[in-house]
Amino acid sequence: MKGILTILAILVLLTFAFVIGTQNEAYITVNYLIAQANMRVSTLIAIALSLGVLIGILIMSASWLRLRVQLLSANSKINSLKKEH
Repeated sequence: MKGILTILAILVLLTFAFVIGTQNEAYITVNYLIAQANMRVSTLIAIALSLGVLIGILIMSASWLRLRVQLLSANSKINSLKKEH
Protein backbone atom coordinates (compact mmCIF):
# COMPACT_ATOMS: atom_id res chain seq x y z
CA MET A 1 0.00 0.00 0.00
CA LYS A 2 2.85 2.36 0.85
CA GLY A 3 4.43 1.72 -2.55
CA ILE A 4 1.21 2.56 -4.37
CA LEU A 5 0.87 5.83 -2.46
CA THR A 6 4.49 6.71 -3.22
CA ILE A 7 4.04 6.05 -6.93
CA LEU A 8 0.80 8.03 -6.93
CA ALA A 9 2.51 10.98 -5.21
CA ILE A 10 5.36 10.89 -7.73
CA LEU A 11 2.92 10.84 -10.64
CA VAL A 12 1.00 13.81 -9.21
CA LEU A 13 4.24 15.78 -8.79
CA LEU A 14 5.41 14.92 -12.30
CA THR A 15 2.05 15.97 -13.73
CA PHE A 16 2.22 19.23 -11.81
CA ALA A 17 5.78 19.84 -13.07
CA PHE A 18 4.69 19.09 -16.65
CA VAL A 19 1.80 21.56 -16.43
CA ILE A 20 4.04 24.28 -15.03
CA GLY A 21 6.72 23.50 -17.62
CA THR A 22 4.35 23.84 -20.54
CA GLN A 23 3.34 27.31 -19.34
CA ASN A 24 6.94 28.55 -19.28
CA GLU A 25 8.05 29.44 -22.82
CA ALA A 26 11.01 31.67 -21.89
CA TYR A 27 14.35 30.97 -23.56
CA ILE A 28 17.69 31.29 -21.78
CA THR A 29 21.31 31.00 -22.86
CA VAL A 30 23.22 28.21 -21.13
CA ASN A 31 27.01 28.60 -21.12
CA TYR A 32 28.92 25.32 -21.04
CA LEU A 33 32.67 25.11 -20.58
CA ILE A 34 33.33 25.13 -24.33
CA ALA A 35 30.00 26.09 -25.89
CA GLN A 36 26.64 27.69 -25.28
CA ALA A 37 23.09 26.88 -26.21
CA ASN A 38 19.69 28.56 -26.22
CA MET A 39 16.96 26.44 -24.68
CA ARG A 40 13.68 26.78 -22.86
CA VAL A 41 13.76 27.03 -19.08
CA SER A 42 11.51 23.98 -18.78
CA THR A 43 13.91 21.92 -20.90
CA LEU A 44 16.86 22.92 -18.74
CA ILE A 45 14.94 22.07 -15.57
CA ALA A 46 13.95 18.67 -17.02
CA ILE A 47 17.57 17.91 -17.92
CA ALA A 48 18.80 18.95 -14.47
CA LEU A 49 16.09 16.91 -12.75
CA SER A 50 16.87 13.84 -14.86
CA LEU A 51 20.58 14.10 -14.12
CA GLY A 52 19.86 14.50 -10.41
CA VAL A 53 17.61 11.45 -10.35
CA LEU A 54 20.18 9.40 -12.28
CA ILE A 55 23.01 10.40 -9.94
CA GLY A 56 20.81 9.66 -6.93
CA ILE A 57 19.92 6.21 -8.26
CA LEU A 58 23.59 5.42 -8.91
CA ILE A 59 24.61 6.47 -5.40
CA MET A 60 21.76 4.54 -3.80
CA SER A 61 22.55 1.46 -5.91
CA ALA A 62 26.17 1.52 -4.76
CA SER A 63 25.07 1.87 -1.14
CA TRP A 64 22.50 -0.91 -1.52
CA LEU A 65 25.08 -3.22 -3.11
CA ARG A 66 27.56 -2.59 -0.29
CA LEU A 67 24.90 -3.35 2.33
CA ARG A 68 23.81 -6.46 0.45
CA VAL A 69 27.38 -7.79 0.43
CA GLN A 70 27.67 -7.11 4.17
CA LEU A 71 24.39 -8.95 4.78
CA LEU A 72 25.51 -11.98 2.79
CA SER A 73 28.81 -12.01 4.69
CA ALA A 74 27.02 -11.81 8.04
CA ASN A 75 24.61 -14.59 7.05
CA SER A 76 27.47 -16.86 6.02
CA LYS A 77 29.21 -16.21 9.36
CA ILE A 78 25.99 -17.03 11.21
CA ASN A 79 25.57 -20.26 9.26
CA SER A 80 29.17 -21.31 9.93
CA LEU A 81 28.74 -20.60 13.67
CA LYS A 82 25.51 -22.65 13.72
CA LYS A 83 27.33 -25.60 12.15
CA GLU A 84 30.05 -25.45 14.83
CA HIS A 85 27.53 -25.89 17.66
